[in-house]
Amino acid sequence: MVAGDPAASYVHVALPGGHAHLTHLSAPGPAVGAALVDAVAERLAARGVGQVTALTQKDGPWDREWYARLGFADVDSEEPLPGTLLSVREEEEASPGRVLVRRTLRRHRTTEDLIGFLPTLDAQPSDVGTLRLVVRRPAMGERELLEEGRLDVADGLVGDTWRDRGSRRTDDGSAHPDMQLNLMSHPLVEFLAQDPEREVLAGDQLFVDLDLSHDNLPAWSELHIGGPDGAVIVVTDQSHNGCGKFIARYGKDAMGFVNGPEGKPRRLRGLCAKVARPGPVRPGDAVVVVRPGA
Repeated sequence: MVAGDPAASYVHVALPGGHAHLTHLSAPGPAVGAALVDAVAERLAARGVGQVTALTQKDGPWDREWYARLGFADVDSEEPLPGTLLSVREEEEASPGRVLVRRTLRRHRTTEDLIGFLPTLDAQPSDVGTLRLVVRRPAMGERELLEEGRLDVADGLVGDTWRDRGSRRTDDGSAHPDMQLNLMSHPLVEFLAQDPEREVLAGDQLFVDLDLSHDNLPAWSELHIGGPDGAVIVVTDQSHNGCGKFIARYGKDAMGFVNGPEGKPRRLRGLCAKVARPGPVRPGDAVVVVRPGA
């Protein structure tokens, strides 16, 4: 974005992996600079971007204090970041005088909001739920909302990139067989996203209206989807944790809550599963729980 004709100042924002990062700002004074940053923030918010980051100086022009007046706050050095911003973190660590700051463009749910939403989550069905969304990830950063998907014993959700993504939990970095699928509570992602188009950003493939807690779904429970002859998936013992992308999309409070004492037992970040019997899956399908030993 530029200001003036001919251009007298400009601001440049990169969008690595869909995460907005302010890389350059040139302006004759703080007022023009602030107007440019505010204009960029408004445009990013209109596009559904949840935050913008910048790497600034602790002291000097365009410093931390100046950014703070525009609504930016320091990003904790221990906070996980999306992989596309790791190089920014490395640059910050290599330059002691620099600090990574962030401006939230969309109001995220707070811890208090999430505590208040627990009764709704706890009221989800325990034995027969409903599949609400089927989401395929054909490539990094891409999502396809499907009217019908197909589950396969070897490939998980057909057309998804589970196998290509690999896993840090296998010795050779290959895809983990017990992490073919990620399931998440649809009422929760609906609450966090506040916009149907942002629900798919969670990164899970199946979103259900069902109690996913450890008490209700012990490891190796089966979920029968779409009737007695439909697909069957098995809940595995692999944990499903949030990452830097989850924070960027739904906020730091959400990340802390789903991985905290209220969220972990309920599996609010979701669960891992694998396909036991192939078949089609569609939004609206019944999801029937069969627990081990039943």
